[in-house]
Amino acid sequence: MTFTELKNNLSLLYRDFFEDMKIDSKTGIVMGTNLRFTGFPYIGSNYVTAPIKILFVPLDTGKDECFKENTYHSFKDREDIFPTGMLDFNAHIAGMYATALYILKESMGYESAWDTLWSYRDSYKIAKAIRMSANCLPQDLMSYIAYENRFRFVSIGRGFDEEENEIPERSGNKDRRWINPQRESEMLLSEIDTFSPDIIVFQGKDGLWNCNINELKNKYKVVVAYHPSCWQRKADRLQYIVENIGAQL
Repeated sequence: MTFTELKNNLSLLYRDFFEDMKIDSKTGIVMGTNLRFTGFPYIGSNYVTAPIKILFVPLDTGKDECFKENTYHSFKDREDIFPTGMLDFNAHIAGMYATALYILKESMGYESAWDTLWSYRDSYKIAKAIRMSANCLPQDLMSYIAYENRFRFVSIGRGFDEEENEIPERSGNKDRRWINPQRESEMLLSEIDTFSPDIIVFQGKDGLWNCNINELKNKYKVVVAYHPSCWQRKADRLQYIVENIGAQL
């Protein structure tokens, strides 16, 4: 399967999903609710040719990122979020990057890069460790992964005040809810099958997946981990990747 074929197959799934969920194709707003569809999944340009295809499934977006435009992220928007050479990530994306590097280090010859990053394990959290070792790390690593959110909807205007100014702090679990649990779970499973990953990394051990992870384990290698920003569980540290994620591989 090529990148274009994968995107086209996903587009067909979303066409039916929009119709079933009564999602406005321009604004992403779900009819009769205050919720907006957040956007299509991210597909790295090299995902389909990666030696190990990794699909990350975090919980939710946490912000109405296209609020001012009154729309949602297109596939093209997602393609542009990781420009080559930009390794200044937040805790979540840093965790994705480091996990991908750990999983792909042998198959893609990144052992030295991982060793450099690992050398900062006791000094810094993952995001800063990446910044400190950026010159020694692969710049296009994120083009080899894909990710989709488990919860696909966000409260309209979340992350903004009444004057449309961004609010820096916000609760992380406000929009972890379903409109149609059965249809949304069906969509998740269909999407996973379309991505056909070698490894699925669920991020967020909240018991909120509403899908049969054990069934998925019969088809894919499945990892269930805390969200990389969960400092209480030390999931923002490189040791967590080795000791917890690595133990499930």
